[in-house]
Amino acid sequence: MRKTLKKIVITTLAALSPLSAMATDAASEPDFLGGNFTGWVEFGNERMFRGNSETQNTEVPSLQGLVTWTHEDTGIYAGYWMATNKFDLVPEIYAESGPYIGKFGTIGDTGINYNVFLWHYIYHKSDGDYQPNYTELWLTANKDVTENLNIYVEFVPTLDAWFGTKTDKGDDVQGYSAAITPTYQLGNGWAVNGTVGYQWFSDPEFVQPGDWMYANVGVTKSFRDGWKASLSYHDTNVDASTDTTEIWQRHLVASVSKSF
Repeated sequence: MRKTLKKIVITTLAALSPLSAMATDAASEPDFLGGNFTGWVEFGNERMFRGNSETQNTEVPSLQGLVTWTHEDTGIYAGYWMATNKFDLVPEIYAESGPYIGKFGTIGDTGINYNVFLWHYIYHKSDGDYQPNYTELWLTANKDVTENLNIYVEFVPTLDAWFGTKTDKGDDVQGYSAAITPTYQLGNGWAVNGTVGYQWFSDPEFVQPGDWMYANVGVTKSFRDGWKASLSYHDTNVDASTDTTEIWQRHLVASVSKSF
């Protein structure tokens, strides 16, 4: 049972950032309320989120980490994540964090793994004024279609105003995201992956770039003791004339992470 749960965690969360950190050694004996604590830290030249730079094009390095508690028998988990952040459009924001809670499992004998969780984004501001916090509901699934190929899909609606954005009538602007990510294991710890996704809104005229498509392709190398290195290329269809801070333009991202 413990080995099965470990495989579910690894395959279900492998395409997520930062929740991929939960793919650590879930096969150890439960040590707190029937579950285990795991952790993850990563350092990179920048941090991407659906095709845009969360660290203003490497103006600040990306440093992020999280701690997660996972219940051994039910697949219920909860945790907290923190990361550096920088936006020229909102210069008072210097960091981001988020509590999350969810459940993963497998649908019968289909081999389809699911993961459903709530993620609350908290933006930390130096001036202490209004924070554009919001919450998303993540609905994800993945399946090993061959021995080496895994296909992951996600649909993510916001439950309130995306980044605190309102219409001119004061209504919440809600966001929606969908993406597909295939990952192919090459052997000896090497893997290649790519993502194609779409971010759209209930009222796109109130969001700076409007709706956009995003894509990335990358390679990862896993080492012993939970270490991993990655290199990826990211781009969107946001026009440069609309993207005044260039955070939706082409980016090459390198990172090193450690799970424990």
